Amino acid sequence: MTITHLAKLKDLAELSPDRLLALTNRISVHRFAKRSLIYREGQLGDGLYIMLSGIAKLTCLNRKGERVLLEVLGPGDVVGIPSLLPDVRHQLRCEAFTDCRLGLLGVKELVEGVVGLPFGDFGVALRLTMGRWWHLLVRHADSMTQNLGERVGIALLDLGSKFGAQDERGTILNVRLTYQEIADLVDGQRQSVSICLKKLAREGALIQEGRRLIILPKQLQAILSPNCMPDSQAV
Repeated sequence: MTITHLAKLKDLAELSPDRLLALTNRISVHRFAKRSLIYREGQLGDGLYIMLSGIAKLTCLNRKGERVLLEVLGPGDVVGIPSLLPDVRHQLRCEAFTDCRLGLLGVKELVEGVVGLPFGDFGVALRLTMGRWWHLLVRHADSMTQNLGERVGIALLDLGSKFGAQDERGTILNVRLTYQEIADLVDGQRQSVSICLKKLAREGALIQEGRRLIILPKQLQAILSPNCMPDSQAV
């Protein structure tokens, strides 16, 4: 793991060279096989994972016991926020959708080595600021309901933002996923997902060229109801 590797990750590109070096010296690389759990509901992790390669998905259970897709994760995304707030119960599950390579960074090492603050003081400040909002987020996620079309739309927007290339027609997905793989990603049936994709194509939010998908983000965002939109994609 080198500074160059980390600097290529979108969410880390704004860190100074000194901070990137501190991060590089403290990170350890771990591999997760396809479909393995990175962490499960209620689990307190050893630290924060930074996605280096692969695709993972973040889900939660709603009040009906149904699994809700919160986000598709890709290189540069940080996994393991609950470890920063160990006294908060959570219903989040993170699962490797493909073979993944992640960098593990202890919370104390992150705070003191990268942020440059004493860990104890930082923990107090975090609980005072983020603690309440985290409770609200968990409560909101617990009450969410999503139909299959919404889960497919959220997955496409996340995949486009993390693995897409801009084209005059829209955002080309640089990962080739079969209908079955998309169905597995959103916990749906292949035939039903195929119907959803064809519907999005008819509504002008998606272009299908064989196995290649081209997303039209604005049209897709307009179709999705605001309360199921990922924060990073909401207009």
